[in-house]
Amino acid sequence: MFGRTMELLYTVSEKRSCDDAHLTSLYNAGGVCTVSSKNIVAFTRITTRQDAYRHRIPVCTVCVMDLNCPYEPHVILESTNTVISLVFNSEGSQLLVVLSLGTVQLFTKGSGLHEWPSTHTCDWDGEDILHINFFHGGIRASLQSSDVKVHSPYTEKIVAHLHKPTLVDHGQCAQNGFFAVSASGLLLVCVLTHEGCVLVEKKVVLGQTRDNFTVATAALAPSGHIHVATWKPEMIKCWRAELKITHQDCAGGKGDLNITIEAAQSFCPFRSSTTWHNSQKSEGLVQVTCLHYTEVEDPNSLLVALTVERPAEASPTQQANNTCSTGTVSHLVQKYQLQDQMRPLLKLFKPKSDSAGISTKEWACVGEWVSNSHVVVLGTAPRHLLPGPPGAQLPFIITAATADAFIYSINRDNMQQMSSHNLLNIRGSGDDIPVSKRVYLDRRLVSLAHTWSGFSVLAMDTSGCLHFITLMRPADVGPQWAISVILLLEFALVSGNDWWDLLVSTPPTSVPTLTEKLSETFHQHSAPIIQHLHTRFLVMKTSMLRLLGSQQQKAIEARLQAQLTATQQLFRSLRPVTCDVASADKNISASVQGYLESRSSLDILDIEKSLDHLCSSVNIKDCQVDPGQLQNLQPLLQFAADLALFILFMLAQNSKFELARDPKIVQSLRELIFVARLWHRQNKLVLPQMFHKTQSVDVWAQIYKILTRLAQILPADPDSNLIDECVLLETQVVCRELPLYVPARGVLADMVSSAPMPLQYEFGQVETSSMSSAGGQPRILEGALPPLQMLDPLHYHYIAPQEPKFNCTRCCSVRASWWGDSESAWDQQWASNCICSGHWTHPPVSPSKAA
Repeated sequence: MFGRTMELLYTVSEKRSCDDAHLTSLYNAGGVCTVSSKNIVAFTRITTRQDAYRHRIPVCTVCVMDLNCPYEPHVILESTNTVISLVFNSEGSQLLVVLSLGTVQLFTKGSGLHEWPSTHTCDWDGEDILHINFFHGGIRASLQSSDVKVHSPYTEKIVAHLHKPTLVDHGQCAQNGFFAVSASGLLLVCVLTHEGCVLVEKKVVLGQTRDNFTVATAALAPSGHIHVATWKPEMIKCWRAELKITHQDCAGGKGDLNITIEAAQSFCPFRSSTTWHNSQKSEGLVQVTCLHYTEVEDPNSLLVALTVERPAEASPTQQANNTCSTGTVSHLVQKYQLQDQMRPLLKLFKPKSDSAGISTKEWACVGEWVSNSHVVVLGTAPRHLLPGPPGAQLPFIITAATADAFIYSINRDNMQQMSSHNLLNIRGSGDDIPVSKRVYLDRRLVSLAHTWSGFSVLAMDTSGCLHFITLMRPADVGPQWAISVILLLEFALVSGNDWWDLLVSTPPTSVPTLTEKLSETFHQHSAPIIQHLHTRFLVMKTSMLRLLGSQQQKAIEARLQAQLTATQQLFRSLRPVTCDVASADKNISASVQGYLESRSSLDILDIEKSLDHLCSSVNIKDCQVDPGQLQNLQPLLQFAADLALFILFMLAQNSKFELARDPKIVQSLRELIFVARLWHRQNKLVLPQMFHKTQSVDVWAQIYKILTRLAQILPADPDSNLIDECVLLETQVVCRELPLYVPARGVLADMVSSAPMPLQYEFGQVETSSMSSAGGQPRILEGALPPLQMLDPLHYHYIAPQEPKFNCTRCCSVRASWWGDSESAWDQQWASNCICSGHWTHPPVSPSKAA
């Protein structure tokens, strides 16, 4: 069913020279990487610097980057201590960084990808932290893949499951915080307030006394409990913890945090052919190297990576000579399930047939996978979003990294190997290999991080390289591929997760079909759902269409629709100055929308008469908006006017121009120009600036008139009279060329350009040709003014070369760095993400050379 080899999409490596070969020992301590639900990567890099005695000392840096631009890391922390663990919360807005000696720092994402200020630091007295995670927020949704049609509404496909928050605050609200398990047997808990401040820190002992553990993991049960599993030689010990906040007493004393620890079912790992009561130490030494709950929210399924050393039976000759024989070593990954077992009572005193039994929960080995080498890392996706009977959905994949630099994918249902990948794929050996490549021959994997969808995995090795590997492709899965991708894209649309990892795993040839199916389902929903998700849906559609070279015009249309729809929703949400409360009756946006869609509005071509007709049925005072808000909206009105003028001029030169034949774009522009003219009656500052050739003509009214005539005849072809009016408009006003096409960059651009796979990058490398060619787009409108460089596509502001700016990580858009800090609703909507779903960040600077 599946191919034998995984598909390596790209590799990003450190810049090295012959003099750096001896520095690879710095990575022997390992490294860490993790991927958030927004496809942001946090990982560690090792650099060196000189101390006061001019000695080179290693420095561990924590970097973040977008998966689409893996060559642009942004440093958020530098420390001489080793980074043990990195964990994102479910929304991807917070990051936990665990340092050696028990130091934990909490970082919170700002408006830019490079902005991760440290909001809290915990110092837990030099504890060696084995596992750390955030509290569960109580929201748990999954996809219903069985017996659901493709065109079913989201409410039938996405099912909400009962899941109690880890810690419940007053009013039954979920409390934010995190917990950790230490090697000395402590459960460490930090509770945060909703403002991000520390409420309480507490530590309790797991069990009766302190212990010594080497491996630990934890799961968040639907009941709200924290389930902890640890490895102590010869036994896997499990606990269940419950967190509660006590209420304030009558005297006004502050509430406290109560932590209740209960012993759960523990067990001794064994081979599947033996049982717990008849295994003997003579059968071999068992050492657990990794513990991992299969899913974060499922405490009943546990993965155990272990090494079993079996001594060989000595022959009589060897016994006489007192020589030892070499035993066998087995490397296994076992899946244990917590199941109900019947155990007999009073077995020694009654016959077996008459003995009573009792039902107990016990761990049972339900499958195992045998490896040829030592298993160093186990990884899974956080959740299985497509549950169902085997064969009816995408498999849930377990990845195992071994000491011989292999990555294996394993099907969780049957524990069968599906595919593999070898990192040591450099041809040649010995002196034939350059020194710059020879340093990679002894590398091994140290960390695995799955994307939220489970489609891909990010692997980090001891040389500091990152490898992005696709685990599932259409040819490997079969006919259920398209349905599964549609379900996951819809889940990303509703949940707020990023869809980049789904798109890079999708063949471009299937993009038109997927977008068509997604559109059909989306527009079948009710008006409130469409209004709430419309902008985000158009952003997703834009991201998908630009993967295919032949769909670039449709991608431009979807991008413009997304921007115009977001502007419409913003205008409709504005409350008049006469509104004392948030009353829908005072907001005339519904009246304006209904009027513009009516036949009577289409019959009146004069904008002033149309406004008089509307104002006769509403209170003119309810149309007044705060002048301060209008000042912030002026760039959006200017964009609508310039875009309308550009489309009409293109229609005069080409009657088949696609944007002029899109009813949604024409109607959106018509509404924005109409509302702006309505506001202009009360505030003369609301006025789009145009380059008039003659002052005797009301160009604003002419644009509305032609747009109304165009809306009357669509989807039919424009007649000659309409074309003549557009030509006449060219003699009255000058238009500026608009750069409508914004090229993709990074991995997306290289995939569209059919670059050889796998893609090869280096940290800090110069941007590819897509960025440099973004400003050299061909002119399509004859006689128009040339476009200005570095146009902010959202705030419609032309940025000077020396002005501070942000770059998008997924397209060539540039944003001014100042407007994300304002209080405008429009600025806040796009402060963190571009209209293509990319992340805003500072232009990269050359990072320090890593070891």
